[in-house]
Amino acid sequence: MYLVLIVAFWLAVYVIAKVLRLDRKNLYVKPFIIIYRTAKFNKLLDDLSNEFKEFWRYYSTLSVFLAFGLMLFSTYTLTGNIFKLLIRSEEAIGLVPILPGITVGFEPLLYILPAILVGLTVHEMMHGVVARLENIPVESSGLLLALIVFGGFVEPNEEAFKKSKSLSKLRIVSSGPSANLAVAFITLIVLNVLFQQPQGLLVYSVSPDSPLYKLGLDSWSIISEINGVRLGLTKPSIPFITPYQNPLKELSRLNITDNLIIKTDKGVFNVSIGESNRSLNVRFYAYPYSPSIFGDLLPRPVTFTGYLILMYMCNINIAFAIF
Repeated sequence: MYLVLIVAFWLAVYVIAKVLRLDRKNLYVKPFIIIYRTAKFNKLLDDLSNEFKEFWRYYSTLSVFLAFGLMLFSTYTLTGNIFKLLIRSEEAIGLVPILPGITVGFEPLLYILPAILVGLTVHEMMHGVVARLENIPVESSGLLLALIVFGGFVEPNEEAFKKSKSLSKLRIVSSGPSANLAVAFITLIVLNVLFQQPQGLLVYSVSPDSPLYKLGLDSWSIISEINGVRLGLTKPSIPFITPYQNPLKELSRLNITDNLIIKTDKGVFNVSIGESNRSLNVRFYAYPYSPSIFGDLLPRPVTFTGYLILMYMCNINIAFAIF
């Protein structure tokens, strides 16, 4: 079904682009790819690089050293994970790409997209700012959508880039991931300062076959306890990769029996499940629910905690994925 929708979407986009001749507006549509290219942001890049030249000089130089650290850490993490897959697969970290309609539903995508756009914007903007700092012209910048994968780019003048010094090239290349790393840590600080201890797990989806579905539990509900086992209460910390220790680990301690007492934000439910179905058919977000110290900043389902955690995850992954 998703494949049919994707093909239909791209067919419609391609036809509309040809009829309206969108290429005249710098929107280029080819089979399964959309590219928006513009030079409108070039002046902004010039202004930023000229306004804070000394800062960008220190920043871009520091980024070079940081990039080598990221490369070493990424290599160590990837190698260690490969060994775990071969020896103790249950301890390995799974890699799940964000593919709309396949690995991520369309509703959660609305919450992930802002984080992706922020990550791409700061990443590419820093490439452009440092390129101008090194007196390399930027010809254009833009966004792209390839099949169901988002991306962004800044295009420095190729000849000028090739002729530039090695240090200049390293500064330009490393400045993007460093910006993502900075955004990730700022987000992590906000999470630890503005939010209370986790108070449960956020529900991603409830299957119509679930007994909780009939009781009115739906997406963005909060489950705090099942049969006396409290969920999602691992403390926020400041590690290098994850803002929370595995918030789902409490689920592994659950003994799914015929009768369950489930505490939620909508009340306490006594649930009976059959012998043949030892599952609640409920999927959770991989982060706990943490209320703000000022109360809920935004009403659910727009959960500010979730936005910040997704912002952190997207930026930290962009930073490490590049190296």
